[in-house]
Amino acid sequence: MANLQRVSVINLGCPKNRVDAEIILAELAQAGFQITGDSDDARIIIVNTCAFLKEAIEESAQVIEAQQERRRRGEIETLLVTGCLPQREPRELVGRFPWVDAFVGLDQIPEIPKLLKENPHPGQVLVSPTPCWNPGREYPRLLSTPSHYAYLRLTEGCSNCCSYCTIPMIRGPLRLRMTDDILNEAGDLVSIGVKELILIAQDTAAHPELSQILAGLEQIEELRWIRLLYAHPAHLEEKIIEQMAESDKVLNYIDMPIQHLADPVLERMNRGVTSERIGNLVAKARSLDLNFALRTTVIVGFPGETDEEFEMLLEGLVRLRFTHLGIFVYSEEEGTDAAEMGNQVTWEVKKERAERLIRLAERMQTEETNRMTGNKHEAVVDFAKEASEDCVTCVGRLWSSAPEIDRVVEIEGSGIEPGRFGEVQITGGKDDRLFARWIESI
Repeated sequence: MANLQRVSVINLGCPKNRVDAEIILAELAQAGFQITGDSDDARIIIVNTCAFLKEAIEESAQVIEAQQERRRRGEIETLLVTGCLPQREPRELVGRFPWVDAFVGLDQIPEIPKLLKENPHPGQVLVSPTPCWNPGREYPRLLSTPSHYAYLRLTEGCSNCCSYCTIPMIRGPLRLRMTDDILNEAGDLVSIGVKELILIAQDTAAHPELSQILAGLEQIEELRWIRLLYAHPAHLEEKIIEQMAESDKVLNYIDMPIQHLADPVLERMNRGVTSERIGNLVAKARSLDLNFALRTTVIVGFPGETDEEFEMLLEGLVRLRFTHLGIFVYSEEEGTDAAEMGNQVTWEVKKERAERLIRLAERMQTEETNRMTGNKHEAVVDFAKEASEDCVTCVGRLWSSAPEIDRVVEIEGSGIEPGRFGEVQITGGKDDRLFARWIESI
C-alpha cells in the first residue's frame, strides 16, 4: 500500500476518546499517510468508537454500518474500527460487520499505521482482553480542537467499579501518568499556542499528585486557563478546592459527577460517597467563591429507586444549585452488577422522572440567565460565526463553561477572533445559549 493514502478518523464519544484519536492521527501522519478531515475524500476510514452505554453502542454501529456500505461499494479501500466498542465486544462485531477490515483494541492503537501498510483482511480482531496501554508524552498528538485549547489526560482506566458502569471492563484498571510527563506534555501543548488546558481522566481526583499537577501547570507562563473535569466526589479533597480558589490560572470550575443524592441509591451504585459529603464539597466551594462553577451529572431510574429517593434527588439539586446539570436515564448494561439487581424501574417511570428533572434544569438555567444579565464576565472566543463591515458575531464560552458540554455564548463586537480572551457583558440568553457584547481584550 502506498504510504500517501488519504486517511480520515471519525471520532465518537468523550474527550478521552478524542485524545486517542489525536494520537492515531499523529501516528498516521508520521508514517506518511495524508490526513483529511473530510471522510468523503478519504480512501481509508478509521472509526474510533464509544461503547459506554447502549445508546453509544448504537450510534457507533450506525456510523460503522454507513462506512461499511461505502467499503462494500468500493468507495473506500480500508475500514478499521477501534476504541471502546471492539474492546467491549470484539467477537460479536465480526459477524455484524463483515466488511470491516480489522477491529483494533486500545493496546493495538500504536500498530495501526503498520497494520494499514500490511493490507488487513476483513474479520481481523486485534484486541487485548484487559488493556494496559497508558499513553504519555512519547505519543505526540495531532490536535483536533481549536488551536487555543486542548485536553490533557492524567490517568487511564478506572478502578472505582460503580455498579452501573462498564468503563473498568472496557478501559481496564486505573493507570497513573507520571506528574513530570503530564507537565512536560502541557509545556509541549502551550508551545504550539494552547492557552486553555482541560484536565481529563475517568476520575481526575484519583490521581494522588493532583495538587502537584495543578501547581506545576500554574507555573507555565503562557497558560491562561486550567479546567478540571471528571472529579469523583469520593476522591476530591477540600484542599484541592482551596488550591483552585487561590490560583490565578486554575478556574473555579469543577465537573463533579454526583449521580444521585439519596444515600441508599448511592450505596447501591457503589459510589463510595454520601450525600452529606457531596453537600460539604459544594458548600466548601461556594464558601470560597459564591460564583464557583459546579457541573454535575445524575442518573435517574436506577434499580430500586423509590419515589421518596427520587424526591430526595430533586430536593438536593434545588438546594445545591449546580451551575450545569447533565441528566442520564439509567441504562441496563450487560456485565454490570446493577443489571442483575431486582426492582428495575419501568421505562414509563424513568421517562416521567427524567422529564421532571429536565424541567427543573431548564427553570434553574433561566434563573441563572436572569441573574447574569447585565454582568461582566471573562470569556474566550472559540470560532467566528458571521461578520459584517462593522460587527463580528462569534461563538465562545464564559470562564464558567467547558467546551462541548456547557452553554455557549454568542458574542457581538469588533476586532474579535477565535482564540481571543476578553471581557464581555451578558445581554440575555435563550435555552443553551447566552448573548453578550464584547467589551475589551484582556
